Amino acid sequence: MTFSMLFGLFLAIFFVAFRMISKYRYATMNELNNRQNELETRHQSLRDQKRDLERDQVAKEQALATLRSTQGDIQGITVADLEAAESDENEKIGRYLQHQGKITREQHERALKKMEILKMDYIGVCMALGFIDLETGRQAEKAGKLSSPIL
Repeated sequence: MTFSMLFGLFLAIFFVAFRMISKYRYATMNELNNRQNELETRHQSLRDQKRDLERDQVAKEQALATLRSTQGDIQGITVADLEAAESDENEKIGRYLQHQGKITREQHERALKKMEILKMDYIGVCMALGFIDLETGRQAEKAGKLSSPIL
């Protein structure tokens, strides 16, 4: 009887341990499934948000492109303006930079005013004020020389 009692006791302990392990496994699996569902829901939400942001970006880029194409710096030029511009190299360079979209009319006027104060040439003033970079300055200088009449 002792063997059968020991066997019965061992069998009871085995079933209790097995049951506890099964409950722990079941609880862990449920917790992991819940966590997976939460992460999948969050992932889907983030994907939807990303898609919406990408649509917004495309729409804003299209609006910006439309705005840029419709709002050019269109100004009327008279014959007097052309004659005055041809005689002044600063005006030629300024007109070139404006045509290239590197500076605005207001920046051009500001640079002309600052030339006297800074005692620098037009391109130097534009670079000092941060309107253009060195490479743009070189291109403007070349354009000014090309448009000068050859004597």
